[in-house]
Amino acid sequence: MELRFEDDPLAQSFVARIPDLQARHRALGLSDEESRATLQALPRHVALHRVCGGEPGGWWVEWIEMIWEGKLSELGRLQFEDHGHGVLDVHIPETGLPLDPAACDAAFARAREVYPSHHSAQCTSWLLDPQLLEYLPGDSNIVRFQQRFELEPYEEPEGLDADVEVLRFAFRTLTTPLDQLARRTVLQRAIVDHLKAGRHWYWRRGRFPI
Repeated sequence: MELRFEDDPLAQSFVARIPDLQARHRALGLSDEESRATLQALPRHVALHRVCGGEPGGWWVEWIEMIWEGKLSELGRLQFEDHGHGVLDVHIPETGLPLDPAACDAAFARAREVYPSHHSAQCTSWLLDPQLLEYLPGDSNIVRFQQRFELEPYEEPEGLDADVEVLRFAFRTLTTPLDQLARRTVLQRAIVDHLKAGRHWYWRRGRFPI
C-alpha cells in the first residue's frame, strides 16, 4: 500500500516502518485486509488533525506509536488495543461506517480469535455518556453499543476534554461557533443543543466479558 505525506517528515518516518508492523500483524494472525485497515489509522489521524487546523507533524504521535508497536488491531468495525492483564481496550475508528450491532458482534468474535487469552473488553468514550439517551432513540446504533457495557463510576480524566473531542470527531472543527455548526444528523443536533444549554459531555468507561 502507498501512503504519501510529502510535507510531513514525521508521518513519512512511520510509513518507512510499515514492513516491520506488517510482520507483527502476521505474527499476531491478522489477515492482509485487517493489517491494511489497521494502517489506515495513520492517514485518518493526520487528516483529522489537518482539517481541524493542525500543522504538519503536530498530531498525537503517541497514539500512532502505540499502533506501530503492534498493540492495536482493527478487526472489522472496531479497534482492539491490548491493555494487558487479559483486557482489551475498544476503540471506534472514524471510518464513516455505521456502528451496526451485527458488525460489532463480528468484530468482538474476531477479537476473541486474535486475543484468545483476553477475558474482557473495556471502552472509554464520550459515546458511552448516558446523557445521549436523552436525545437518541432507544434502537439507535449508539444506544445499542452503550448497552453492551456496564459503566464504571465516573472519574474526571486528566488532560482530556470530552467537549473538545466531541466537536473534533462529530464536526471536524474546534473553532466554528455552535450556531454555525451543521446539524444534519440526530447526533449532531444532540451535541449542539446540549452544549448550547450550558451542559457538558463526559468520558465514561464501561466493561463487559468477551
